[in-house]
Amino acid sequence: MICKILPKNLLAIAAILCPAVTWAETFTVSTALQPKHWGSTHGAEPFMACVKQATKNQIDFTYYPSGQLAKFNQSLSAVNNKLAQISYIVIVTESAKLPLNGIPTLPDMGDTVVQMTNAYRKVLRSGGPLAKEYAANRVVPLLINMFPAYQLVSRSGPMDQLEKIKGKKISAGGESILVTTKALGAIPVEMSTVDAYMGLQNGTVDGAMQSLAAVKPYHFQEVSKAINANGSFGGAAGVWVIDRGIWDGLSPENQKTMSDCGLKIEAELAQWADKWAEELKVELVAAG
Repeated sequence: MICKILPKNLLAIAAILCPAVTWAETFTVSTALQPKHWGSTHGAEPFMACVKQATKNQIDFTYYPSGQLAKFNQSLSAVNNKLAQISYIVIVTESAKLPLNGIPTLPDMGDTVVQMTNAYRKVLRSGGPLAKEYAANRVVPLLINMFPAYQLVSRSGPMDQLEKIKGKKISAGGESILVTTKALGAIPVEMSTVDAYMGLQNGTVDGAMQSLAAVKPYHFQEVSKAINANGSFGGAAGVWVIDRGIWDGLSPENQKTMSDCGLKIEAELAQWADKWAEELKVELVAAG
């Protein structure tokens, strides 16, 4: 039914005849993750579904994966420049703007994804320096995506003792993991995950510091002879953030919904990642 402008004496009738229209607020979501990456299928997608259901579709999303809008190192700028309202930030790629948030990638934050996620969330809730870094960059963290702990991937035999690590050239990505690698007595070589595969294949490096989550997707099992499974060298961190201005413009009810959905999905994601990591260990052992 199309409602036209009516004389004042007909407004009451129009109010009865013309149902109220509820407009959905649609947010642009950007990530360089592939659509089938577990951070997308078990993180972003369930989060968006949770918010849509809880708000009865008052909030909707347009999802742009695979770096359609921004690469990993452009994720924070994409939000700051209004290209997207929500974006997935890989912390190591934003070390210049979020230096203190590299702390969750250091060792002793926990042995499992659940432990590391809980530790990071606790720090953010405290409102301390890490939370203030996000505030200074005009974004609000919605959903933490921690990766299984880094392990040593070796081109030769197992690196299960410090003597076997000392002096070895180990690829690493990000300032915190470079520091960790150096502390073990190795020679850190800064490389991307893709370059690390080539480095192991060509013998440019003796090993790589990688999360178990990267082993199969990047085929490290093809170019290595041993992979540690019980190390606790820290973990990579990704965080889904929303523009502060957009957040402040939400109603208190919708802010709570997005926050609750973020906490719910990050907990489920962490549990899933731990289970998946254990399955990967079994699979890699079986494959020899």
